[in-house]
Order: sequence, then C-alpha cells, then structure tokens
Amino acid sequence: MRASLVVACAWLMGSLVPAFGDGAACEPITIFAAASTTDVLERIAAEYEKETACSVSTVFAGSGTLARQIEAGAPADLFLSANTDWVDWIENAGLVRPENRTDLLSNQLVFIVSAHNTETRLNIQQADGVRSYLGDGMLVIGDPNTVPAGRYAQTALRHFGLGGLEDRQIVRASSVRSALTWVARGEATVGIVYRTDAAIDKDVRIAGLIPSIDGIDIVYPLALIGRTPNSAAHAFFEYLQSYDAATLFADHGFSRVSSR
Repeated sequence: MRASLVVACAWLMGSLVPAFGDGAACEPITIFAAASTTDVLERIAAEYEKETACSVSTVFAGSGTLARQIEAGAPADLFLSANTDWVDWIENAGLVRPENRTDLLSNQLVFIVSAHNTETRLNIQQADGVRSYLGDGMLVIGDPNTVPAGRYAQTALRHFGLGGLEDRQIVRASSVRSALTWVARGEATVGIVYRTDAAIDKDVRIAGLIPSIDGIDIVYPLALIGRTPNSAAHAFFEYLQSYDAATLFADHGFSRVSSR
C-alpha cells in the first residue's frame, strides 16, 4: 500500500499484525523509496503482501527528502535511494550498518518532450541544438539539492556546455515524478528524467538519451535502517534482492547491479 509523506501515518500500521512464516507475528514493514521507483515498488510490495501476509507501507519522495526524514526519526525500516550519497549520509549518522546495504539497481537519464511532438530529437552533445529547440521555454529537472536525478542532470548540462541555462531557463522540481508531470502538462518544454519514468506516461516521449560521464553513476542502494533491524524488515530486504523481484524491476526498465 502507498503511504503519504506524512510519515506519522506509518505508526498507525502498528496495530496490524499479520501471520509470518510458521505463524509468528510479522511486524509491519515501512520502506522509504525514491520517487522513480513508485510503480515497481508498489507492485512488488503488493506481491510480497500476498505471498507472506506481511503488511508493507511505501513512502515515496526525493531521496534527500527521505534521508532527512529518516535522520529526524521517521519510522522507516528500509531505504531505497536513487544515489549512494544519501545512504552514505544516514550511514554516517549511525542509522545504517555497512553490512546492511547493497547496490541494487541502475537507471539512465533521458530528455523528454510532449508526446505530441513526434519529430524532435535532442542530443546533449550538440548544445546549440538543445538551446535552439528550447528557445524561450523552460527545462525542468529535479532539485539538485534533494533529487539525485536533478544532480545528475545538472552535472550533465554543465559537462556538455549547457550550464548557462541554469540562471534563467531551468526550473527545479521536488521529485523526478514532478518533473515528468511538468512536461506532460505542457508547463515545461523539455525535461530530464529517468528512462523508467518516461516509459510510464503516455503524454511524454523520449527525445534523446543522456550518455554516462564521470559524475553520473546512477545506482540505487538499498539499506536496512537501524542497528538491529527486525526480522520482517530483513526478510523484505532479502526479497528485494531475489529473482522474483529482479524480474519485476526489469519489467519496469531497471537493471540489477547487485552482485548477488
């Protein structure tokens, strides 16, 4: 089930104690996850609930927002971040043990435009062409301060000579899904989002791929929160690294990077 960012709601799940394994109580599980994983993680959580009768609550937002919520004491059992920096941050705060994290997924950045625009192709390595198409329009990215996709986008724009757009034509969204919505509604001419996000909205179209460069290593680490995570959270941590979960991630366009 999907929870709102009012994380206190997760506490209400404490009264739900489904069966687990051999009949022992299964504590409710709450996973905080990057907005770009919304669709696939909701599906995985639903499958896991059917298989185990364990309740899984999901909370989605920009990774930086979630990390700060966790550091402030929000009741998260697991954290799936869109980059390693925010998991490093909560690990340095003493909230994650090194052995309780793993690099799980990878993704790719793309340019998106309105689906009504069937002709445009954008090549970030041809900066003048991007500027020409954008004209007086706006380019939307995630907020680099809290959204890993925005940080990656900012790095790519600067690397390919488009950093000058930042002062006047770039708008910053609170999550990669918000950036997607800006383009889908015609409020921005171009967006930079993950390929997996572009695939879920029929109102946008991929106009170009953004190649990997130094500074853009799109990895989603998964971490158990707390010095002694409960057994239910640990079981879901293992399930997210399983073949069944990997198949669902692949169906939604993610690649596995875990060594397991």
